[in-house]
Amino acid sequence: MILYFSGTGNSLSVARTLAEETGDSLCHMADALPPAGNPGTGEAPVMMPARVIGLVFPVYYNDVPDAVKEFLDKVRFDPSSYIYAAVTCGGSAGNTLSNLDRILQRRGCRLSYGRPFFMIANSTATWKRQVTYDYGRLETARREARNMAAAVRSRTTDRSALRRSLTATVMGSSLSRALMKGFLQPSVNPSACVHCGICVRVCPNHNITEREGRIVLGSHCTQCLACAHWCPHGGIAVHGRVIPKETRYHHPDISLQDMFRR
Repeated sequence: MILYFSGTGNSLSVARTLAEETGDSLCHMADALPPAGNPGTGEAPVMMPARVIGLVFPVYYNDVPDAVKEFLDKVRFDPSSYIYAAVTCGGSAGNTLSNLDRILQRRGCRLSYGRPFFMIANSTATWKRQVTYDYGRLETARREARNMAAAVRSRTTDRSALRRSLTATVMGSSLSRALMKGFLQPSVNPSACVHCGICVRVCPNHNITEREGRIVLGSHCTQCLACAHWCPHGGIAVHGRVIPKETRYHHPDISLQDMFRR
């Protein structure tokens, strides 16, 4: 089973390639849980029965995204499972793989194989006006995903990418994360919003709703920026700034319908 989390399609693209090459099933992390599955309300964690588990998600703040951490809090894996991870990023993967391994080890498991995939950062356009994307990185990532799939089929153990750095630790600190979350906070741009509902359906955290003809962003945003990049009207601003249409990014092989889930 390959479990993924994705906002603008990079991680979904890698997860798809892994699924195609390994013949494994593909599932969004949120869809792997029952609608009311939440251990915080007294319910038991959900057991994932697969013996081979792939985790695919982006790097946020040099770390595992909060949404992925919350998912891992709600599930359990068999300690004998072969668990591998592919993390997508624009630059550095930071301490992500190492931190993921620590989370798994607290649950009696370990990360057998992990590697970063250097793709396109969707946050660049939130602060830089002139952006040129290197789409060649996406083809490189596709080839590397095929190579990873071959290693997974052989049940390769390779923990060499589970490195830590002081810079990543500082960047992943509570203070740094709070500052960056404020900088990457989306909001509705009422002058451009046409209430099409795309942001409601594309939000992986179900954090956006429509109430009485108004788009409302809740308090459970993970700063994936899906709403800002997928909206064709510029109806979502990030830190008060609308990303220009020509610099909005989503993976070219992933459609809006691919991002819509239950």
